[in-house]
Amino acid sequence: MPIREAVILAAGLGLRMRPLTNFCPKPSLPFLNRPILHWLLDSLREAGVRRVYINLHHLPQALRATAESGARGLDLRFSFEPEILGTAGLFGPLRGLMQEEAFLVVNGDMVHDIPYGRLEDALSANPEALAALALRPLEPPYTPVAMGEDGRITSFGGRGTFMFAGIYAARRALLERLPGPGVRQLVPDLLRPLLPAGAIRGVPCSERWHDLGSPRTFLSASLASARAMAEGRCAIPAGSVLEMRDRQPLLRHASALISRDAVLTGPLVAGEGTRVEPRAHVGRAVLLDRVRVGPGERLEDCLAMAVAADRLVIPAGARFLPT
Repeated sequence: MPIREAVILAAGLGLRMRPLTNFCPKPSLPFLNRPILHWLLDSLREAGVRRVYINLHHLPQALRATAESGARGLDLRFSFEPEILGTAGLFGPLRGLMQEEAFLVVNGDMVHDIPYGRLEDALSANPEALAALALRPLEPPYTPVAMGEDGRITSFGGRGTFMFAGIYAARRALLERLPGPGVRQLVPDLLRPLLPAGAIRGVPCSERWHDLGSPRTFLSASLASARAMAEGRCAIPAGSVLEMRDRQPLLRHASALISRDAVLTGPLVAGEGTRVEPRAHVGRAVLLDRVRVGPGERLEDCLAMAVAADRLVIPAGARFLPT
């Protein structure tokens, strides 16, 4: 029986994506010309989820509007956090609202093809398990996760060969283990204390998974997806058009205007209302909605966003850390 309830973690400040997220909540940023949140809502709907809880904090009205525009029949419930409660603290306010015996949780800054059903199956096959986490082969700088041959997670950190993908299925009984109200984090406050009892399972997954939390990962995921579409390995999103220009894949929103006299120096994703003028050189770039590149300009290896009458350009390697 498919899990019918899910939680999307969307209250973060988006510090790694600043200054873009000063103007737009991270889950509302368009990935491949659709808000990240819409990709997640679609994946949950297709898995049989009917009710989705979304926590809000940063730019809550904008995020709520994004969610509602992509609901398409889903029952959306919102939980506003005046103070961010962390990756587990949100379960305090939600505990009395959730109605099903099991639920799914997914971070709000990713796009993936990991089957939720595989996590549900792991819970069903292991009655003693309180949560089943999607795991991927370890990549730096993520935290290592170690898993035994029986599928039980044995440690977070240390010599593990997997990493947590930010997606899991859990029984509602897990919420009873939450150590009091306030700010709580999933791994140290909720999961790690349950490891000795073998209550946390891991499910290795190799499907497509993109962490969109930083300019570097957002850009690399966007350009890799455009190449995959050009090679027929990935579907073209509704409302976008894929073309080949100067032997480079161009994924553009149907409303984007890219001059035939512009030069593509690498893959390009062009969002709604973008405009690239003649003799401009653009490539290895994502132009978010309504960005304009003037005649003869060069814009490469970056994300760009239109902010009122200005254009905000973020280099591919930029790193924005909390201050």
